[in-house]
Amino acid sequence: MKTLSTTLKLLAIAGLMLAAISCKRDHEPAHNLALPKAENVKDLRARALKDITQTAHFKAEEGITFTSAKGAILRINGNCLQDPSNHAVAGEVVLSFVEIYDRTNMVVTHKPTMGVDENGNKLPMITGGEFNIEVKKGDEILRSGCPFSLIVPTENTGGLDADMVLWKGVIDDNGDLAWNEVGANGRERLNIDEKGVSYNLLLGDFGWTNVDRFWSYEGPKTQIKVTVPQGYNNTNASVYLAYEDQPGLLAQLDTYNAAEGYFSEHYGFVPVGLNVHVIFTSESNGEVVYAIKPVTITNNAVTTVHTNELRTGNHETAKNAIRNIR
Repeated sequence: MKTLSTTLKLLAIAGLMLAAISCKRDHEPAHNLALPKAENVKDLRARALKDITQTAHFKAEEGITFTSAKGAILRINGNCLQDPSNHAVAGEVVLSFVEIYDRTNMVVTHKPTMGVDENGNKLPMITGGEFNIEVKKGDEILRSGCPFSLIVPTENTGGLDADMVLWKGVIDDNGDLAWNEVGANGRERLNIDEKGVSYNLLLGDFGWTNVDRFWSYEGPKTQIKVTVPQGYNNTNASVYLAYEDQPGLLAQLDTYNAAEGYFSEHYGFVPVGLNVHVIFTSESNGEVVYAIKPVTITNNAVTTVHTNELRTGNHETAKNAIRNIR
């Protein structure tokens, strides 16, 4: 019995040592990082987007009825599908559908919730869902010749928010996404289901669509700076802000000062006293490079991301780290 007891103790000690080593490895800083090229970063984001893209095949003349993995329902009349020359199409078409409801996928795909207000300022928003819809026949991207519907469950983002409105996404030459509110028109609008269980969208065009509203804060705000390691800039890295208790909001610091090596934004939208997490992302040898830093915002705060704070991993590794933000 004594021998068995001793053996069990040794096994327990060995298990603790292995767990400690494993934990240490999980939290070791990244080494020998290759500074990325802009195209490598774009490729990495494109892979992340492809990973969450749902596809389905349909006959164009029969129309499209598609229920997503998260319960969103897309309906497109068969008479609506047209080629770029506005001619009706027939035969097999392929639907590609993306749905994003929280900051985990927003970060890795570079799809933050930054809306353009009436003064042209880009400000953070809370989402009820980001969507990208594409229909192709062969290699040809089709268009919609008439309005179509998308029903989005409110439970995917914590329940009904009656202030949500409809937005369309525009991606610039640097790959940055901004959202523009859809004004009242007969072709596109957002209605709320009478039971509050869904946002009912009438859409006129394929592409990026968002159910969103501006995040509101009554207290003082400030402009902050995030200094990043040498070699990183706005062509090969991004800096985001994750707000406490707001999983459906991801702000982006979309300006870069090359002389001093820091990211910032134009308008001083960051609330003083708020607890946020600064998220830095880039790429090295096909993997995600990232750092996540908790910060309490002070007036004109400067946060520095150090090289020894950078981690590497695949998309799931990065998403799990972001998912742990509270």
